[in-house]
Amino acid sequence: MAALLLGAILSCSRRVETGFDSLELVDVLVRDSLPVLQHKAARAGSADGKIILLGDVETFPRLCALMKEEDAFDNVDAKAVPDGLPDFAGETIVPLVDFTQSPFSEMLSGNDGPRALKELAVRLSLAALDSSLNCKVLVICSPLMAEYGGDDISDFYEKIGCSVPVIYSADTTVSLSKECFMTMREKNLFTHNISFPEVRYYEILPTGDGLDMKLEELPTVTTMVEEALATPDAAVSDTTLAE
Repeated sequence: MAALLLGAILSCSRRVETGFDSLELVDVLVRDSLPVLQHKAARAGSADGKIILLGDVETFPRLCALMKEEDAFDNVDAKAVPDGLPDFAGETIVPLVDFTQSPFSEMLSGNDGPRALKELAVRLSLAALDSSLNCKVLVICSPLMAEYGGDDISDFYEKIGCSVPVIYSADTTVSLSKECFMTMREKNLFTHNISFPEVRYYEILPTGDGLDMKLEELPTVTTMVEEALATPDAAVSDTTLAE
């Protein structure tokens, strides 16, 4: 149990250990566009922002359903007891969907697959900093993206001065919703509005060299969440994301 908790803490850390081999794409973005990236980073991280999820069509629905309904904590004192109010009450949860690359498992078939998935992770994390989203927490809900790109996203955010917490773990027994709740509690990032959580899907449409990406809201895709809620075990735990 101690080893599991340590693994979860390390996976959700913002700081990449010394000697981390930075992805070439990260170095290029920082070298060529640092002022623009710093401007994007400075506009993110406020408590009135949104919880952004990165993943693929295989991993979004169950976590969205869980975060929409889960009542594992007291919203006042964060004790691990239900209080009749969803844990993410008043929050807007935004999955960013890249349909062209889903599912991510298919990206790993070629020799260049791991690098391609790492680069996609960084590009999607850049899209999460779009000013229209006002990202305050980034959750990587795909275990594959967490394994291959989590550290690269953390490294990227570190280098552009982005204070947005990055929650991720390749260990499917780690509850991302609970990690997200405790991180938001620690950093005082809740809106404290008394309303049901809202889920809004956006599709990511790459443009040009990928520095700027077009985001298009997909209101009909929210039915994926409702279908996940109808699944008997959907609201039990998000630790079954990879099943």
